[in-house]
Amino acid sequence: MRHIAIWAILALFITGCASTQQTTRSGFLPDYQRLKPSDTYPDTALYVSEQLKNGGLKQVRTIYLPHFEVWLQLNDEAKVSLSPADLAKLSIYMQAQLQQKLSVHYQVLLAKPKELGPDVLTIRGAFTQIEFAPTEMEIRDFIPVRLVYSAGKSAYLMATEQSEVVTSVSLESMFYLGESQEPVLMMSAHKEVESVVKQSGDENAQAVKAVLDIWIDNFVTAISKSKTI
Repeated sequence: MRHIAIWAILALFITGCASTQQTTRSGFLPDYQRLKPSDTYPDTALYVSEQLKNGGLKQVRTIYLPHFEVWLQLNDEAKVSLSPADLAKLSIYMQAQLQQKLSVHYQVLLAKPKELGPDVLTIRGAFTQIEFAPTEMEIRDFIPVRLVYSAGKSAYLMATEQSEVVTSVSLESMFYLGESQEPVLMMSAHKEVESVVKQSGDENAQAVKAVLDIWIDNFVTAISKSKTI
């Protein structure tokens, strides 16, 4: 059934990384009151309209894909981790990768078309949190075997001037069908992965791209499959 397709999209789009029970409310989405915590997917709040549940994607032939926006409330440490130029590159990267992979299945427009017909899906999104934090030792780190591993790993990291961090990325997104100003889907999701990165903007940006690649690949796979359901 068609409404199953949208849940398949969400399932793939928001899975693939570890999570820590948090989402953002940056102000990017028009109405956070309609978002409900997902019972199935951690660190995800969703709103799915009845239109989308009842087959709203069936008619889609074209996807309008503006640049992902940046709605970050940065603290001092976050400002050091990624420069405005790095953030702009991440937005360009997200759009380019989605365009390349969605173009196999849809006409993808980067500029707003003159007319948003009923067969046009607009996907807007924003980065709402990007953080890098030192990985803390857990209880299992004090088991002797694990302690030897951690000690050896720490020595390696120190020798190469790298630091083990958790890269966390939060995204907010909304879908519009045609000319309607009413979103048919809104989502706020947060994911974390452990990475070993150097203390530089370039390496930090690459770590974030690793998270984005998971979202991009899963999303494209799911939305392309929805055409045949």
